[in-house]
Amino acid sequence: MKKTKIISIILAVALAVGGCSAVKNDKKEESNTSNKKTYSDKIQLAIQKPSTINPLTNTDESVLNVLNLVYDGLFELNKNYNAIPKLVKNSKISSDGKRIDIVLKDAKWHDGNPITADDVAFTVSSIRSNKKSPYNYMVQNISNVVVTGEKDLTIKFKNKNAFAKENLTFPIISKNQLSGKNINDTNSNKIGNGIYKIKSYSERDGIILEVNKDYYADVPKSAMNINVNIVPDGGAVVSTVEALESDMVKADSNNLSRFQNNRFDIKKYEGRDYDAILINQSNPLLANENFRRAIVSAIDREAIIENGYMGNVHSVNIPVNSKSKYYEPSIKNMEHSTENAEKYMKKIKISKKDKIKETEVNATNKPNNKVNSSSGGNNTGGSSSQGGTSQKPSKPQNNSGSSKPSTPSKPSGGESSENSSGGNSGGTSGGSSGGDANSGGSEGGETRNIESSSNTRNIIYATENDKEEFEKIASETNDSVVATNVFRTANNTTTNNAKTDANTTNKEDNSKNNKKGTTQSNNIKDKNNKNNSKKKLENTYYTEKEIKSMINSITLKIIVNRENSERVKTANMIVENLKLAGIKSEVVLLDSLGMQKSLRNRSYDLAVTGWQISSIPDITEIMRYIVPNDSGLNKKLSEIKNASNEEQIKKIYADIEKYCIDKALFISIGVKDNYMIVNKRLKTENYLNDYDQYRGIEMCTPSKN
Repeated sequence: MKKTKIISIILAVALAVGGCSAVKNDKKEESNTSNKKTYSDKIQLAIQKPSTINPLTNTDESVLNVLNLVYDGLFELNKNYNAIPKLVKNSKISSDGKRIDIVLKDAKWHDGNPITADDVAFTVSSIRSNKKSPYNYMVQNISNVVVTGEKDLTIKFKNKNAFAKENLTFPIISKNQLSGKNINDTNSNKIGNGIYKIKSYSERDGIILEVNKDYYADVPKSAMNINVNIVPDGGAVVSTVEALESDMVKADSNNLSRFQNNRFDIKKYEGRDYDAILINQSNPLLANENFRRAIVSAIDREAIIENGYMGNVHSVNIPVNSKSKYYEPSIKNMEHSTENAEKYMKKIKISKKDKIKETEVNATNKPNNKVNSSSGGNNTGGSSSQGGTSQKPSKPQNNSGSSKPSTPSKPSGGESSENSSGGNSGGTSGGSSGGDANSGGSEGGETRNIESSSNTRNIIYATENDKEEFEKIASETNDSVVATNVFRTANNTTTNNAKTDANTTNKEDNSKNNKKGTTQSNNIKDKNNKNNSKKKLENTYYTEKEIKSMINSITLKIIVNRENSERVKTANMIVENLKLAGIKSEVVLLDSLGMQKSLRNRSYDLAVTGWQISSIPDITEIMRYIVPNDSGLNKKLSEIKNASNEEQIKKIYADIEKYCIDKALFISIGVKDNYMIVNKRLKTENYLNDYDQYRGIEMCTPSKN
């Protein structure tokens, strides 16, 4: 009996323990199911730890992309980088381009208050008072914002503004929330006006964005809420996608291999990194149009795009996006033809006052700087563009540096991704601002003279007597006027002697002799003047033989950043192309600082480099850096600031395209593609641009696969 009781007790305990365990397992499974459900019901994103969530003062790209979902501007850029209305119901630009009248849509802030013209005026004032705002340059031309009603306003400009709408793409902030407060106060910046609103925010738990059901535009019923995780840096932003903890991120070509598997979709889109080949006209040989035409004809631009850039470039002739309303795609570039290159070489004419020099680039900071056409260069990859500080509405920036695509950054006046400094004059280019000052490039470059030989001259004279007389005069004086006067004196003496000998003849014969003598004198004078002009002309320009000899004696220097594999490959292709046309060249690999110095001091012949196109498609700064000191181009560029409407800009840009191609001022490669990595668990239909990378994310739905 006791034994039976003991067994019963043991079984009861076992069942109790087993029951508890089963409950725990059930709860754990339920918890896992709940987590999976949460994950599948929300889009997962990641950002660096923000220093602020105010959209006007933030300078981090990953944070910017999220804030673009929370805040709208008056206008926005679509997938073709053209400005279209956002908060604006209708607008009208004055005929002189100095004002724009705006009527706002019936839109609300996330707290339910209406968006008013006062909010727009407050936003412009806030940007103007924050010099470090990445949008500050957008309001520099605004003289005043006149509020004429709750939804009506007029923005007046100091000067004509053909890019008025592009200048008004900055986000609008709430006057009610921020007036009189610290503009970077977190709580005051939680109220936006976009398609998503901030439900919660903490540095530990991240940000939860929920769909704004009261949004003024259509919202898909299937729109998903968003979890935004906060991670330490840009590298971690990319890694979270690889670890399936985040659903999408922008990546560069060097990161693509990490995502080329069946878990991810790689969406390619036209970015804003523009590459070109510069031709340095401070070299007298390259200042010659026909020599430049020979170079441009010799270089196979299509092959460079296809092989150097693996086809991931949208071909354009000037630094604007290929689908921009300001670009004219029908204008054809110069034909690639070695035969044409040889013809242009024969037409070269260079003044002897210009010393032909060979450029030397001092860049001995790293081994194997100079490479021949067979070398591939250093293919070091860059990190993802999600890292570092960057900003959407950038002015043009030169990105002649590293292999990573340039991120949107604070406007710096036409600089390269190799250099984060610069001014409004077009900036410098070449490399990152860091590094040893002695680590690359020369301050001015060095040159050596290639002197022409006198025995290559082939001066032609009318007669041997003329030649002898001219050589005698040339030995006494270099002044052609003096030489002419010597002949005039000799001719007058001959005429006077003829008159003396004719004293015994009658008056009529004397008159005939005088006329004859005068005619002879004039004939000699004309002949001497012509021959003198020939000599002067022949001595002014190098002969074809001299030019050919000089070209054979020099090697053009092609500088390129060693860390950009696409550009290094392109530079080596150029060497092979030029060789077929009888032009010697070599690649000089530089680090970022070396590129800075060489480009700034123009110690190069050709340079494979690039720029980051601004959200405002004014090409003035980039073009003045690509082709400095060309009077014809400068005249056309000066017309841009006087344009007051879209049609005028289109015409000016088309004229600039034609002019640059005709004069062979540089070689445009095109605008490079960028990439968005998306977890295949999502089906996406959003169309992308580089200023608003999550644009259309509300269209994402869970994939059925």
